[in-house]
Amino acid sequence: MAVFCFPLLAGVALLFSVNPDKQFTYRFVKGECSNRASWIYDRIFLAEKELDILFLGASQTAATVDDAFIEKWLTESAGRPLSVVNMGYCRGGRDIQYVMLKDVYVHKKPGLLVIEVTEEEPKKSHPVFPYLGEGRDLFGSAVFFNQRYPQALWKGLVIRFEYVKRLIFRSPAEAGSHSADHGFFPSEATADEAVLSQNRSTWTNRLARRKSLLLLNMETRYSRHYLEKMVSMAEANRSKVIFLYMRESGSGLQEPVMADYYRSIAPVLILPDSVFANPANWSDAMHLNTSGAALASEFIAEQLARQMALSGSD
Repeated sequence: MAVFCFPLLAGVALLFSVNPDKQFTYRFVKGECSNRASWIYDRIFLAEKELDILFLGASQTAATVDDAFIEKWLTESAGRPLSVVNMGYCRGGRDIQYVMLKDVYVHKKPGLLVIEVTEEEPKKSHPVFPYLGEGRDLFGSAVFFNQRYPQALWKGLVIRFEYVKRLIFRSPAEAGSHSADHGFFPSEATADEAVLSQNRSTWTNRLARRKSLLLLNMETRYSRHYLEKMVSMAEANRSKVIFLYMRESGSGLQEPVMADYYRSIAPVLILPDSVFANPANWSDAMHLNTSGAALASEFIAEQLARQMALSGSD
């Protein structure tokens, strides 16, 4: 058994000592989230344009924040060029946001980081995190209540094996195909009333079974671990942090369940209820369409412009 296991374990250890280059990792998840990781790589590593304000979150951010519109508004308001980028990535998971943010700060210096929060803090690891994370990120994700830790290690092995194969066979690196500066995901769809009604019913049932603070803290420990690391990273890079509350159509919650926790870390920007109240502003139960995004983006731009005017800086 020892003779058999030793080479296997040595091979695994050797693979984990390899960190695939960033281009390979971001291109590896092609087809995921409309190939958004590949675009994010291009925007971080290849684009010469600076990045002054970064929106980071899940698909709600991608579908709500019209970064081109906000950029134009703030540039006119400030009287100087400002670059605004929406890097919302499909599905919740703080760990993937953390590894992306690490790469951002190596190559760009955003003065403001706007982080999405929803009704409840995500509880699980993002399924794409192991593909983008370095070895230390994967082993460092053994935080209490990370249910996907074994899966993360396995996926980490898979991508490293594929990377070594590419090196051995000298396969050419995949080129990017996204040159856009902005990452807003517009949708012209309008949600069916039955879909919105079902979401209201789902949230009524969820809120009727409110969890104790102790259980909530246990379930969100993994997510909060990375959220706090992101905020610390931003502060170390002299970036201001704001949380932006994105709620679903049927929750009716005026602020996040963990609003006090978020406010103990950074200000929370809450969109006006009028954005969410109109059924015509939803593309589905969780995402605003272009009309809803237009209202939300105008409000966000106004609030950021006001803060910039008060602070006299980015």
